[in-house]
Amino acid sequence: MRSTPLSLAALAATALLLTSCAGASASGSAAGDTVEVTTPAGAEIAMPAEPKAALGFYTTDLDILITLGFDLAGTQPIRDDFTSFPDFFPQEELEGLKTFGNFPEFNLEAVLDAEPDFILSGLGYEKDLDGQLQKIAPTYTYNAFDGGDWRDAVAQTAKDLGREDEWQAWVDRYEARVADIRARLEAADIHPVVADMGYWDGQVTVSCYGVPCLVFADLGLEMAPLMNATDEGLPAGEDYAELSPEQLGQLEGIDVVFTGANEDGTVWVETDDALKQNALWQSLSFVTDKQYHPYNYEMIYGSPSGQDAFLSVVEKALLG
Repeated sequence: MRSTPLSLAALAATALLLTSCAGASASGSAAGDTVEVTTPAGAEIAMPAEPKAALGFYTTDLDILITLGFDLAGTQPIRDDFTSFPDFFPQEELEGLKTFGNFPEFNLEAVLDAEPDFILSGLGYEKDLDGQLQKIAPTYTYNAFDGGDWRDAVAQTAKDLGREDEWQAWVDRYEARVADIRARLEAADIHPVVADMGYWDGQVTVSCYGVPCLVFADLGLEMAPLMNATDEGLPAGEDYAELSPEQLGQLEGIDVVFTGANEDGTVWVETDDALKQNALWQSLSFVTDKQYHPYNYEMIYGSPSGQDAFLSVVEKALLG
């Protein structure tokens, strides 16, 4: 993830509380059938065969739970810098749910208060977190941010949790959309050079990270060399382009740009004063032609609705 590495400092404050509640049953865990699952984190869990109050520890986990057809706990986490669930998530399934901030600082007390009977956590890179969550409810932990295609990890998750049909239904819908868009792009002879671009500390960044790169690859679009991407839409290495104001001429040749926007829709391309005064920037064709397209940056982290939503952003940008 691009965000600052997650802090576990808040965990100690709730450790005693979690330990005391470890033997208690969550409200959604009615006596009934359980299934034994070995998670990618190496935990052996006994989870409800049909959870009634599943909780997604990170925002993308919630979307995955919805896609896989799980019943949800009445309270779910969101990022601290958001005020609600991402607007591209399935709104009907989210209706009536309460929220609490849980990233980048974890709020395990709020997770406990949500009374889940099952937790899905894609933050497997946080090695100490799984044990804390297991004290609250059976937790399936995997690493959704290992640099690979998020769909591979979720396909395995769906298999482990007995939700392969639900997952395949999403895959089939998505692939049908991709095929349709590719056919229309080909028919219209639309073959732009595209890039995912950001702006941080006075530098323009170009990289292959997460959903945008995967969608570009799925659509067969030519990605700018600065993205350092493989044909599969994955990073070719750890390096990515960081361009100072004097280096912005290297962006010449990029036809269409996609960039993350703030929750209120504002985007650095239009608001940064330094760029407004930079002649190199102002001469770039995607700037003069206004071929830059903002998207909700929460899309990039990898989930079914995020992939669908970014596909729609690209479809609208290229086909209208």
